[in-house]
Amino acid sequence: MTRITLFIIILFFSFNASAQESFIGNINYALLEKYVELAKQNYPKRKMYKASELSAKAKVGVAKATYLDAFTASYNYSPTNASKINTTNNYTLNGLQLGIFFNMGILFRTPAFVRQAKEEHNEKIYQAQEYDILLTSEVKKNYYEYLREAADLKVKAQTYTDNKVASDGLRYRFEKGETSLDDYTKAKTITSYANSERLLAELNLLKAKESLEALIGVALENVK
Repeated sequence: MTRITLFIIILFFSFNASAQESFIGNINYALLEKYVELAKQNYPKRKMYKASELSAKAKVGVAKATYLDAFTASYNYSPTNASKINTTNNYTLNGLQLGIFFNMGILFRTPAFVRQAKEEHNEKIYQAQEYDILLTSEVKKNYYEYLREAADLKVKAQTYTDNKVASDGLRYRFEKGETSLDDYTKAKTITSYANSERLLAELNLLKAKESLEALIGVALENVK
């Protein structure tokens, strides 16, 4: 076996494995929607936006309650047997006296306060909606990256296996004196490189998995 033939065979194994893999067919859209919902439930920053929205909503109610501040009531009570005018009793009428007072300034200011509170509430709603869009996009991006890394690992694991088989075969032929030391050494070098690529792909897959789990708040194995 010539060196060129050996090199072509090993490259064929590598390119053939790469050409057969695509992660697009592995996309599970139902599972992806679960990931998105979990992220909306568990991701801390999303909770912060929802809390701000609820706080702004509560302020609308507080602003509306300001209408009540425009009205005040008071009462005076004078015993029925008290004289109407004397030095110790200044009441002009006997019995229970009620009074209602109306503050025009508060009444005119309150609608503006209510509108401001509503606009702030709307702003918080829009911010939460915007973040939901960004969070959804981030979850999808990390999910696709996870699938890509899984497919990449599958390819590189197969490439390593194929190259190792070829290398082991050359070792057997080398021990029988049927191939040169140079060919066998090159085969071992390529196999070692394929193994390094496989290990790197495993690391990248773990990183992609952790990134996705950080968003959804649970381990992927626990999502059914």
